[in-house]
Amino acid sequence: MNFNEKEQKIIDMLKKQDYIDNVTLSSSLGCSLVTVRSTVTNLEKKGMLLRTHGGVKNPTSSISVMLKSGNIFKSHKDKIRIAEKAYKEIDDRDTIILDDSSNSFYLATIIKKYDKKDITVITTSLVAAAELSHCHTVTVIMIGGLLSGSPSSTMGDYATEMLAKFKANKAFIGVHGINPEVGITSIGNSQMQIKKLIFEITQKVFVLACSNKFSHSHLLVSTPISSIYKVITDKKLLPEYKRELQNKTFIETV
Repeated sequence: MNFNEKEQKIIDMLKKQDYIDNVTLSSSLGCSLVTVRSTVTNLEKKGMLLRTHGGVKNPTSSISVMLKSGNIFKSHKDKIRIAEKAYKEIDDRDTIILDDSSNSFYLATIIKKYDKKDITVITTSLVAAAELSHCHTVTVIMIGGLLSGSPSSTMGDYATEMLAKFKANKAFIGVHGINPEVGITSIGNSQMQIKKLIFEITQKVFVLACSNKFSHSHLLVSTPISSIYKVITDKKLLPEYKRELQNKTFIETV
């Protein structure tokens, strides 16, 4: 086994497990510990792994975000069903955007669960990026900017400037409120600016929202209902809201 083959063997092994000790590597590669150390040192310089005392680990295995109790866990069963339905809208080779909403986080967990579709994900959500960092079929682009909120996400001028450089096939966003008459409403200017920009750079925008969001209306309006490609919500949506939406966009209930 030549040097390049040894490197590829180590990379392939780390795709299946997060940590491998040097003794196991020596046995698998059929070489000395000295050769193992030389090989992994070179791979670390390339950013392909992280060396630890006595072994190596997958560089993505160290990425994790602790979730605190809050909105992300509210109505979680509905959010999972909505995410499962949204996942079916994603195709191979899509470039998609996930915003900082709890619904988008649940979609990230579904993408990770199946890990089958070859896609690029652009996101402002730290928790979504961390969740997807372990996927073998997903390329993750994390938008930079001011880190804020719980769970944390990026926002501000730098975030909008960076996001504006991209184009996406589809975006999946959550909302603070939906008013069928005026559109998507927001509680803050920073979130509103990100949402407006997502609509500008994306071909199809899907709104993922639990039915209780239709009873919320906030001061700032980010975009009209007619700009939304499809709304995916739960079956508890009131009939009058559904009728109003159907006149302006596609809607699915799960």
